[in-house]
Amino acid sequence: MKKLILLLLFIPLISFGQEFEKEKIKSVIKTFFDGFHKKDSLLLTSVLEKSFTLNSTSFKENEGVLSNINGDNFISAVISRPDSPTWKEKLFSYEIKIDGPLANVWVDYEFWIDKKLNHCGVNSIHLLKKKSGWKIFNITDSRRNNCNN
Repeated sequence: MKKLILLLLFIPLISFGQEFEKEKIKSVIKTFFDGFHKKDSLLLTSVLEKSFTLNSTSFKENEGVLSNINGDNFISAVISRPDSPTWKEKLFSYEIKIDGPLANVWVDYEFWIDKKLNHCGVNSIHLLKKKSGWKIFNITDSRRNNCNN
């Protein structure tokens, strides 16, 4: 009986720990996109693992196509893009799963160029827990032009 009572006392603490980690992860993702929008390489690299990669998936002639870019090239492209047209990625729901040092976040998004919807999809963001905190090591996105579905 004592063990059951102790277990019932610790369940809320375990749940609180998971929620706290999820908030940390969400903060890392928000920092990444803040750096993306501001074209700030310091903000971007503060939340990226050294081996970061970006992948995009789409359909071409009813077949899935994968393209990828390494982290350094991605950061260079972001910070060197012109101020116009403006880019804005709007994030919606966050579905966060954690298993030890690995986390995956599924985030619906819309990508806008000069206040016009360009495409939409999902970001699947993989993070690794380091001593310094959660770091993004991969983002794979889907890209759809028909955003009504």
